[in-house]
Amino acid sequence: MARRAPDDIVDLIESQVGSNGKKGWPVAVCDRIAYYPGKEQRNANVAVTFLWTMRDAVLPKLDRENLAVAANFYTPAGMEGMIRNILGNPCIRYVILLGEEYSSRSKDDQVSDRTSANAIRAFFERGLDEEGKIPGFETAVNFDRNIPKEIISKVRENVELIDLNKKMPGASLDDKIKEANRLLRTLERKGPFINTPMTFEYDESAKSFPYEGGPIVVHGSTIPKAWVEMIHNIYRYGKDNLMNADTDRWVKEINNMVVVVHDPQNMDLSFNPFLVPLTKEKIEAYKREILSSELPPGKAYTYGNKLRAYYYPSSKDVKSLVNSEEYKDFEFGKGPHLDANVKYKDGFCEIDQIMDIAEVLKRDRYSKAAVAITWHVADELMRKHKSSPCLVLLQAMVQDEKLNLTVMFRSHDMTQGWPENAYGCAAIQKEIADAIGVEPGILTVISGSAQIYRHYYSQVEEMLKKHRNYEEDFNDPRGNYAVEAKDGRIIVRLMDPQTGKELESFEGSTPKDVYTKISHSAGSNIRTDHAMYIGTEIQKAANAIKAGRVYEQDRD
Repeated sequence: MARRAPDDIVDLIESQVGSNGKKGWPVAVCDRIAYYPGKEQRNANVAVTFLWTMRDAVLPKLDRENLAVAANFYTPAGMEGMIRNILGNPCIRYVILLGEEYSSRSKDDQVSDRTSANAIRAFFERGLDEEGKIPGFETAVNFDRNIPKEIISKVRENVELIDLNKKMPGASLDDKIKEANRLLRTLERKGPFINTPMTFEYDESAKSFPYEGGPIVVHGSTIPKAWVEMIHNIYRYGKDNLMNADTDRWVKEINNMVVVVHDPQNMDLSFNPFLVPLTKEKIEAYKREILSSELPPGKAYTYGNKLRAYYYPSSKDVKSLVNSEEYKDFEFGKGPHLDANVKYKDGFCEIDQIMDIAEVLKRDRYSKAAVAITWHVADELMRKHKSSPCLVLLQAMVQDEKLNLTVMFRSHDMTQGWPENAYGCAAIQKEIADAIGVEPGILTVISGSAQIYRHYYSQVEEMLKKHRNYEEDFNDPRGNYAVEAKDGRIIVRLMDPQTGKELESFEGSTPKDVYTKISHSAGSNIRTDHAMYIGTEIQKAANAIKAGRVYEQDRD
């Protein structure tokens, strides 16, 4: 006969207050969990995670009799939420793992070992080290200091991992679901592994600095260097916000974070500050996906599929349009090139927007209409779909005979999602640039909601201490300033950084006379370190004039 949890522990589970401030269970990441039963089945023993596989491909097929919780598990950082929920419901005695382990690759491109699935395996196989970290995932997984290490270890000691991906490596998803259902029916029913469910407070994050709101612009030479500076700005100035209503997912957030990468094609990873370090193999696998129109089984979408096989519900409409009288004055003329990047299917068509952009720019290199989108308005009515794409728009433009790319994400996990996304967008940029015969230029990534999740705060603090170092560089691309003291007056000239030609000059008898003119002219478009340097030199020039000494820039 099945062992049932005593009624009193079920009542205790239901009386807990979760991180969203509401009573009941789950106690963490509540809005991200696909399924959990009510109080009547709170003694269920089994948790199922289907990793990156779309929930709609798994959940309707799962038996519910002994199912305590079912959820996706995207990143290693989700380990803390899993541990909190198991400690909050100690009736959970089994975790079944199945589903797609990779966010951005086909199944024959398994080149990354730092996946969420491997984080789960590492925890159950090796436990925690002396510092309370999972070996191999020290920077990717953080357990709140409020949860004692020995309590976390109780989960590992009393909960069994059943890894169907390892046990059934060649099986289909349906076969793994059938096996999960068999286990749900036949696993030994067990009582709770601790007598009282446990919840824990959260570490407080560092307070944000005052900030007026709106866009912050960060420039970086490479993707890794730009990422560090961007993370610093979000962690310093990001406003505390919730991801959704009725959620417990707190983030530090900047609205419209703008990151400009000046050499996005640079693949040097000797500087690798990312919380989950990237490899060239992993980046190449992500590039292959974002450049491919294929949609892997179990995925709701990929950016490659949305961009390279954009769905339009009527082949007839598109054929009629490109052959219609309305197109007779089209700037590129009528002809088969108009729909060369359209695949006509039975009743619908797929549009390769990337190659269409390339064709437009071949014919009009300076077109401002080279835009691609992933958003389908009809699919996103009331924006209610969990599978709405985060990358929504990109625009390619030629300037200075280089192909610049601007990409807009509506919502962005900046710690783990942004780096791969940036390398993928750089691959799109390179493909378009090669197609039209120019060099790639700058990559600009705009993130409407740029977030650092609360469960990354400790790792971010450690990363910034280790990797964000001051580098003195007065080679300002917006110009260099030459300071002079002459006839009792201070003269500052703005020089073109390429030609050395004087662009503008400012003159006054006091430092304030000069710096107010520079500030009014340059506005906010001057780097902080450069502004401080200019201010120092202006004051030195004023001191030299007052003391009757000769002033020479950059000398004491």
